[in-house]
Amino acid sequence: MFRKNVLNASIVAALSIAVVACDDSTTLSTDSGAVIGAGNGAGNGVADGDPNAAAIRVIHASPDAPAVNVSLNGGEAISALGYGESSGFATLEAGEYDVAVDGILPGGTATVITVDDLNLAAGSQTTVVAVGNVADIGPLVVADSAATPAADQISLTVTHAAPGAPTVELYLLAPDAPVDLSTPGAAVAFKDSLDLGALTAGEVRIIAAAGGAVAFDSGVIDLEPFAGAALSVFAIESDSFSEQAGSPIKLLVGTGDATVTLRNANTQTAARVVHLSPDARAAAHGPVEVWATGTDSGQSAELIDAFSYTDVVPSADSYVTVPAGGYRFDVAPDTDTIGDSIFTSPDLDLAAGSDYSVIAVGRVTNTDPANAFRLIAFEDENRSIATQASLRVVHGAPAAGEVQVYVSAAGAVNAHDLGSIDPVLSNFAFGDVTDALALAPGSYDVRVVAGGAVAINAEGVELAAGSASTAIARGPIEGVHAAPQDFGLVLLSR
Repeated sequence: MFRKNVLNASIVAALSIAVVACDDSTTLSTDSGAVIGAGNGAGNGVADGDPNAAAIRVIHASPDAPAVNVSLNGGEAISALGYGESSGFATLEAGEYDVAVDGILPGGTATVITVDDLNLAAGSQTTVVAVGNVADIGPLVVADSAATPAADQISLTVTHAAPGAPTVELYLLAPDAPVDLSTPGAAVAFKDSLDLGALTAGEVRIIAAAGGAVAFDSGVIDLEPFAGAALSVFAIESDSFSEQAGSPIKLLVGTGDATVTLRNANTQTAARVVHLSPDARAAAHGPVEVWATGTDSGQSAELIDAFSYTDVVPSADSYVTVPAGGYRFDVAPDTDTIGDSIFTSPDLDLAAGSDYSVIAVGRVTNTDPANAFRLIAFEDENRSIATQASLRVVHGAPAAGEVQVYVSAAGAVNAHDLGSIDPVLSNFAFGDVTDALALAPGSYDVRVVAGGAVAINAEGVELAAGSASTAIARGPIEGVHAAPQDFGLVLLSR
């Protein structure tokens, strides 16, 4: 049984706000010869001293759309802009531009947004946001705040860019101010923007409420480092399991040359654990248990008991959320004591807002380091992308050695005629993990060839549009007379 409540504040450090900053400055060009250079750190992307300069920024806020390329006047200016990313303000000559946004599809691209004759006036800053789901995606042009901030101020514009979220009421509070929803906040509907003007750059708390309840709470954030800047805040949809468990939205804060992502203050991390060590049952004389120790507190708790080969906890299509932080895992015989541990993992840092699969693989009794027992942990790419099926592949079968993996349309190729197609993965070694592969939605045959023979033949695997799956190649159980006695796949999904 999985004990969801054993990881608490006594095991890990207190949960803090997840703030991820990235440098979005870039240099781009169009076929017209205009050069786009990075904006400056004060939030003003217009080149200093150039009266003919304008600035433009593109933000990807379509929650189920693939990464996109953006063209200006027919020339690609931005490549592979992902969901929740900003290009940052960049400068170019003032004038009219045709903007095209192309979604990156399996095997090609397709234009999903066009804006013809977009006028970029001299001295202006323009933000183009890709909003809405794929079925009704479109452009939203957002202006900066009309206010000019002083050296100790920021100017702030808030835009609702989350299509699945209702109209919210916005509250900007002092750090110690109570949350009083009986007083109406500033209502912001999808695609609406709110200019909050110039504000003192200091500590604030951002609250968004819907239906009389708090939908998002930033916790206390310090805006002093952004003094003098024009900030644009975009409410976009949460996309990971752990983010959605905390709030339906997160905030993307854009400055001139960077973005900061603010998640709900109580956002935790999410994990699922897979038992694929083929000889652990024999070595432990029965099922095993898993212990978690907080690396800061040093305190331990039993996380999983009676864990058997091929089990997935909590399930193959879900996660359990726990406080973010550093963990160390122990695997022991099912004796209810960590002192019997047969394996202690390296320290693992599990970040707030991220989803992880942790897979126990390898042989406990093997002295060959290549096949020895270990934990494979990786962050799942769980965003649902309407135009593709996402598939990650993991080699978790030590008995198979290096393999070739073939993925073909269902029924297109016989399992005994794989020489007619190229493998998706060659020389795929035990313990290897791929990135998510983008595939056209459909039904597939997945074959794993080891030593020249088909070891795994999974036919008719359905990969639906928007799905995010992980296929783990596993071997037969070893050392005991129990199922499974053959190679196979463990399929995880979201």
